Amino acid sequence: MKFYFFIMLLSSSSIMAQGDVSRLRPPSKVECSRDHLTSYTGKVIDYQRTMNRTNLRIATDWGTIEAISIAHPGSKDPSVWFLIEGKIFAHSDRKHVETSAGQLREGVRATAWVCDDGRNPIIDWLPPSR
Repeated sequence: MKFYFFIMLLSSSSIMAQGDVSRLRPPSKVECSRDHLTSYTGKVIDYQRTMNRTNLRIATDWGTIEAISIAHPGSKDPSVWFLIEGKIFAHSDRKHVETSAGQLREGVRATAWVCDDGRNPIIDWLPPSR
C-alpha cells in the first residue's frame, strides 16, 4: 500500500512539474502580481494605431479573439508599452511589426500582458522573422 501511494505521489508531482514548464513567465516590465494578470498569445489579426489610442485584436492559440486597447493621450506612439521578443522596444523595432505607419506586417504574433486593475497592457511583439 505504501508503495502504491509513493507511485501516485511521484506521478502527480511529475504532472505538476510539466504544468509549470508550460506557464509563461511575465516580463519584468509587467508590474502587477500574477494573481491579477492574464496573458493572450496568438496572431494579431487587427491593429489600429491612432492619436490617443492603439487597438489590436489577437486570435489566441486557445481559439479566442481578444481585444486589447492601449491609451496614450496626446500621442500616436504607444511604444512605451511595447516589448519585442521580451526586450525593450526601440523605435527601430517598429519595422519588424509594421510595414508602414500603423500598417501591421503579415504574420505578426504577440503576447498581451493584461493586469486586472485597468492599467495599460504590455504588448510583447513576436515578429515572424528578424
